[in-house]
Amino acid sequence: MSIDPNVLAEITAAVGVLGKEFLDGVASDAGKAAWTHIKAMFGWTSDPAPAEISAKATSALSESKDPDLTQQILELLKSDQTGRAAALIGNLVVSSGGKVVIAYHIDKVDMN
Repeated sequence: MSIDPNVLAEITAAVGVLGKEFLDGVASDAGKAAWTHIKAMFGWTSDPAPAEISAKATSALSESKDPDLTQQILELLKSDQTGRAAALIGNLVVSSGGKVVIAYHIDKVDMN
């Protein structure tokens, strides 16, 4: 499956942050649950070293044959509303068909 390189970088950075928070013992309960699910989705049987997490996540996402994996990972990362990982990917949205949209800044326009 092909993922936009910018999207892949943002997701893997967020996975790395979440994994490091988990390994450091500072992840929230939602973060701990998200990390456990992400590891299972990637097929990891143990926690990678912090320096290896992002690279392993990149490989797992790039090599996946599951078109819904990216969306599922995004939803898990966003589940920890107070975590740094959620803040990193808070503007990523997966629309129908698996297309990922990055909204860096959206202004509300008054039409009156």
